[in-house]
Amino acid sequence: MKYKVYIVFGVFILLVLFGIYGTARFMQKTSTPEYCGSCHVMIPQYEDWFYIGKHTQITCVDCHLPHNNSLNYVLWKWLDGVKDVVLFYTRLYGEVMHSSAHARTTIQTNCIRCHSEMVSRIDGGAMQCWDCHRYFYHTITH
Repeated sequence: MKYKVYIVFGVFILLVLFGIYGTARFMQKTSTPEYCGSCHVMIPQYEDWFYIGKHTQITCVDCHLPHNNSLNYVLWKWLDGVKDVVLFYTRLYGEVMHSSAHARTTIQTNCIRCHSEMVSRIDGGAMQCWDCHRYFYHTITH
């Protein structure tokens, strides 16, 4: 009887470890630009990122997910991911991508996070970064 408890406990530990490893691998895989660009409606954005400028050194999630804490990052990665999957497989996405209000706030915050010194010298934060950089990295439509 005692060995059954050890077997059940061992299986439980293996499932937990596999779950942690699988979740980490899934998070890593779904954070790549290649994964984001695999959806046909994202091909123009992926190509803009791939062929233009120094932002090719960063990934989609560097700009499009909040970085203020890990829980917020994971929460919005899940929420945005589920939304994208549902919209994609129900064919409710339009051919032109539009950013939500939350996405625009997140993108602006991340621009400032990386370029805070430059932004502070320009206008004190009154403008949105894409006001000047609308066509520089993506064809942005808001």
